Amino acid sequence: MCSNTSPSEKHDGTVDVSELCDQYEQHVETVEQLPLPAHRIDSLVAETETVRETLATDGAVPARTLQTLLCVIAEAIGDVEHARTVSPTAARDADRRDSDPRPELTPDEQATCLDALSQLQFAVVETPVGSD
Repeated sequence: MCSNTSPSEKHDGTVDVSELCDQYEQHVETVEQLPLPAHRIDSLVAETETVRETLATDGAVPARTLQTLLCVIAEAIGDVEHARTVSPTAARDADRRDSDPRPELTPDEQATCLDALSQLQFAVVETPVGSD
């Protein structure tokens, strides 16, 4: 049976902030394991932590802060969509990476990245918006 509420939404329609903070913490752990360039992971982690900390302190996050995280997620999705697809058994060529800055991802890695980034987007959508 499918529920019409998200995991962090209470039955009365309000958002459980502590549960949402826990979700953001899990997203950070997931993002750190993604096969993306280090600079992309660093920016995703930093912006996600900013949102989590603000949410934990204030109970809501300014729209501008959420927009920044959404932009970083969109850039990461672009990286994944434009990645060079390699077979799982192919050796990844360091010389090729130097001439082509796109990440090399297997189809499974691409799917994993897109799923993780989509789940992070859903958390942003559920986050209560405060004043800027």
